[in-house]
Amino acid sequence: MSTQPRPAFAGASVLVLVLGSAAVGCRSAAEPGSRRVVGIIDNGGTGITPLVVPDTVYVQVPFLATVTTFGGACDHPDGADVSTRGLLTDVTPYDLLPSPETICIALLRASPRSIALTFAAPGTAVVRLHGRSFGGGDVTLQRVVVVRP
Repeated sequence: MSTQPRPAFAGASVLVLVLGSAAVGCRSAAEPGSRRVVGIIDNGGTGITPLVVPDTVYVQVPFLATVTTFGGACDHPDGADVSTRGLLTDVTPYDLLPSPETICIALLRASPRSIALTFAAPGTAVVRLHGRSFGGGDVTLQRVVVVRP
């Protein structure tokens, strides 16, 4: 019994089919059924810092804080709530999750975003980041920033 040789393009066809299916499965998270949730700031052991701010800033000069949330391949950053009172700023990031029936590649993805912050007075300020852990519990991280006149 002889076997027929496989055409050279057969392996490539399977790869295109798999990649094409993944692309169709990971549609835009803004579609009906998507959900806006407080972002996961538990880095899952990746070593990526969820909250990065400068050590020193200046009064009334905007500076950037980098906030990173963690999720799946089809999760997308969706802004943040920022509240500043004196020398305390609270940041809560949000992510947009696809509808539950969406098929996505199972991988942990970091989604950084930059947020402009400003302090109105000199002193020692605190930036608090509020989010969730992978287990669903609440997590708060904080960084100290020196605000110079």
